[in-house]
Amino acid sequence: MIRTYEELLRTADAFTDSRTLIAGVELDLFTHIGKKPATAKEIARRADASPEGVEFLLNALTGMGLLAKSGERYRNTPLSRTYLDTASIQSITNFIWLAGQHWDDWIGLADAVRKGRRPKKRSPPDNPAFRRHFSKALHERSFYLAPKILRPIDLRGARTLLDLGGGAGSYAFALLVKYPELHATIFDRPAAVKVALAEAKRADLSEQVDVIGGDLFTDDYGGPYDVIFYSNVVHIYSPEENRRVLKKIKKALKPGGRLIIVEYFLDKDQAHPPDVSSFNLMMLLFTERGRCYTWQEATAWLKRAGFSRFRRTRVDGKIGILEATLKTARRKKPSPRRR
Repeated sequence: MIRTYEELLRTADAFTDSRTLIAGVELDLFTHIGKKPATAKEIARRADASPEGVEFLLNALTGMGLLAKSGERYRNTPLSRTYLDTASIQSITNFIWLAGQHWDDWIGLADAVRKGRRPKKRSPPDNPAFRRHFSKALHERSFYLAPKILRPIDLRGARTLLDLGGGAGSYAFALLVKYPELHATIFDRPAAVKVALAEAKRADLSEQVDVIGGDLFTDDYGGPYDVIFYSNVVHIYSPEENRRVLKKIKKALKPGGRLIIVEYFLDKDQAHPPDVSSFNLMMLLFTERGRCYTWQEATAWLKRAGFSRFRRTRVDGKIGILEATLKTARRKKPSPRRR
């Protein structure tokens, strides 16, 4: 929320820090430094980049607190060594790469508002290389969000889970650790589930995980499942497309099964929370028909699809959880016998 003149100026100028960080990651500067301090010339040679440009960038990153400098040598700070060096298992460089992919689109925001959505020129979502990179990026982000998001979710008694559009499986893996009796199936595009299989092996969860590579609208989800977990997918699609997916979800759930939707839900005024209305602009830029939806809109779809017993949870200023239970078919009363 912007309230003061200083905050207004800071927001207008915030892109400089963002672009500086992204450039450092795109050039792998933090990885080229690694564990040992190095000079700007040494780092430039490893990055195959201009010594002058690298020195300017290293100094800017030092000023931001992401590097430390002693004499002519630069070294990683504990923060950059943990999260920005690709050698670290906690690296989030794929997620920062994704922010860089979005950069050109954000520059065109005013044009998109003026002229409407247009076909995108960047790598298509079904490009396998893009999809692997994208899945890793979201996995890095979800890895840290999972404990907060999953805290209010209770899956005691459930045995089968479908993580629909689950990407690299971040949330499914966290649920498997929390509920060892659970078996998870991850459904996503073929390139994404390959990443999920590798991550499951790395997490020693391969025995509890199956994957299905397919298309959300045309391929079978398997099942029936006790629980379907559906995270951060609704905003990609139009209302009509979301209702189509809900029909398929209904077929894949056991009677009385639960659907858990994790989303960027808008309040009824569609302006709050502010983080979500800002995120909604991304849908204008990055999707063909998607947008963020209100709790009321999503609940109406679910009621129409045969769900009840709704529960809303706002996890933080941006993320919300909407849980619903699939109604069980009512038994017909036997007709009275004629004498």
